[in-house]
Parts: sequence; C-alpha cells; structure tokens
Amino acid sequence: MSRLEERYRFILRLLPVAYRQEWEDDMVAAFLDSMDTGDPDAAEYAADYGRPSLSEVASIVSLAVRLRLGGADAPPRSCAWGQAVRLAALMAMLTNAVMVTASIAVTLWLSGKIAWLPIPASEWALTAPSSIWHTAWNLAGYAWLPAYIALVLGHRRVAQAVALLAIVPPAITTAVEQAAGDAPLSVSPWAMRLIDVFLLLAMAAFHPGAPPVPRRPWLLALPIGILLVAVPLFIIQETKPALRLLDWPGLYCAAVTAAMVVYLTVRVSRRPSRTLPWSLALTLLAVTALALRTVTLLDYRDQAQGTTLAMIASVQVTAVLAVGVPLAVLAIRALRRLPPIPAAAPRPTTSTE
Repeated sequence: MSRLEERYRFILRLLPVAYRQEWEDDMVAAFLDSMDTGDPDAAEYAADYGRPSLSEVASIVSLAVRLRLGGADAPPRSCAWGQAVRLAALMAMLTNAVMVTASIAVTLWLSGKIAWLPIPASEWALTAPSSIWHTAWNLAGYAWLPAYIALVLGHRRVAQAVALLAIVPPAITTAVEQAAGDAPLSVSPWAMRLIDVFLLLAMAAFHPGAPPVPRRPWLLALPIGILLVAVPLFIIQETKPALRLLDWPGLYCAAVTAAMVVYLTVRVSRRPSRTLPWSLALTLLAVTALALRTVTLLDYRDQAQGTTLAMIASVQVTAVLAVGVPLAVLAIRALRRLPPIPAAAPRPTTSTE
C-alpha cells in the first residue's frame, strides 16, 4: 500500500464504519485512478509524496456529515442525531438573535431615539467607543440576527458567511486588547468565541439532504423570545442590582435549565419518535452550558466578588446537572433502541479529480 493510499484511507475514517466496509475499496480505487496521469515518474512521486486534494477532503467531510447527520431517509440513529444538531443550532442561533435584537432596541433607547419610552437614568448613559475595534465589536454582534433569518429561510451558506462577521471581529478585538494590555487576560471571551465556532460548524448539518426548517414557528419564535425573555431580563437586571452578577454563561445555564424543565413537563404527551431529537438537542446544549460555565470559572479568581460568583456558578452547575442528567439518560436509552444502520448503504457521492 502506497503512502498516498494510506493518507486517503486515513481520511475515509471520518465515514461511518458500516459505510466504509461496503464502499471503502471502491472509493480508494476510484481515487487512485483519478490520480493516474499516465506518467510513470509522476505516479511514483505521487505514490510517495502525494496527498488528497482539499476538494477531495472537503467532499469526504461533506459526505461524513450527510451520513452521520442525515435527513429523513437516513438511518434512524443518523436521522435522530441530524435533527438534534439542527435543533440545537437553531436554538443557539435563536438565542443570539433574540439578545442582539434586544440589544439594538436598548441601544436606541439609551441613545434617546425612542421618544415614547422614559428617559434612561444618567448612570445608564452610553459611552462612545474608544476605538474602531470597539465599534467593530458592537456592530459585529448584530450579524447573528440576519444569520439566523438566513438559516431559517434555507440559505445555509449565507448564514455561515454572515455568522463569520459576528465571530472574526470580536476575536481580533480580544486578541489586540489582551496583547496590548488594554484588557485583562481572561478565558471568557475566548470560550465564547469557541462556542461560536462550534455553532458555525454545526450549520453544516443543514445540508441539501436535510429536511427544510419549518419557517413560520422559528420566525415567530424571534419576537416571542424578545418579549418573553430579552425584555424582562433587561428590566430585571437593571432594577435588581444583585442579579447583575449573572454573566452570560450563567444566563445560558439558566435558559438551558428552564428549557429542559419545560421539555420534561410536556414530553409525556408526545410520541418518542418526536421527542428524541429534542432530548438529544437539549442534552447537547446542556453539555455546552456546563463546559462554558466550568471554563469561565477561572476568571473569578482575582475578582473582588469571586467567592460570591463561584457560589452562584456552583448553583448553576448543580441545576443543569439535576435536570440534564435524567434527560440525557432518557435520550441515550431511546437512541439505543433505534437500529444503527440501514439495510443497504447509499452509494458514495464524493467528487474525484
């Protein structure tokens, strides 16, 4: 076996085992044929030093996503995981869209642009951005709103491109400020950016073989979320000083816990086939919330209220675990009852050059 074939077979490990057992040899043969130019010297060099092209790797990754996070015609387990990842991505995107939309409204109010609302207190007055980086930070976050709408409307690539606008400027801003000493070294900004990157990658689950997103409920969820979550949260945070200790990871834990409680309350009347994707999606969000909350605890060490913040964080972690563990057990049991693979695996559809 040549080094080129070894490298190609290594990339094929991204595919499910059952799929590789049926199609791996055919895919390898097709790939090696596509690399044969008829020149013996070039063939010998490629066999030792050649590598699969980026387009070939991308096609295998795309195939792996379609197989592992499939649509309605995929194996039951792949279908369930595909639905779960899409639901989790939609809920995370919805959360971002709700918060940035509320942020726009709050900014207009604090700027005095909404005349029919009471004049904000002087301590709430906005301060002008100190640099172009701060301006980029403020504007970049608003990109989550059009990204969410594009994803719901079925424009996955547009959503991914717009989401990059919400990720890259804050990452550059954080790096510049921490390198220059303008901001203390902290884990939280980077943890948030990492979550955003995972969310960007999760959008790959909205591939052409996936069922379309039900537009009406997810579009209606945006104004409902603003009215029921964002606006009350802002009012409570500003009128109850003690609640200002809740940072974004803490709010994320609270939101995920509330969502899991609501789900466990209403799941009794639903069919298991309909509830499994939701339970898996909420489990994924719970794991994300726990990871984010745990990592960001490192930033509490040097803060004046570090002990109080750590106690609040421990309560948040306990709440997520108390609800998330039973939900995860139910999801895993339901998932194991599903057959893992179909009777016949579909033919490979990767491109070769």
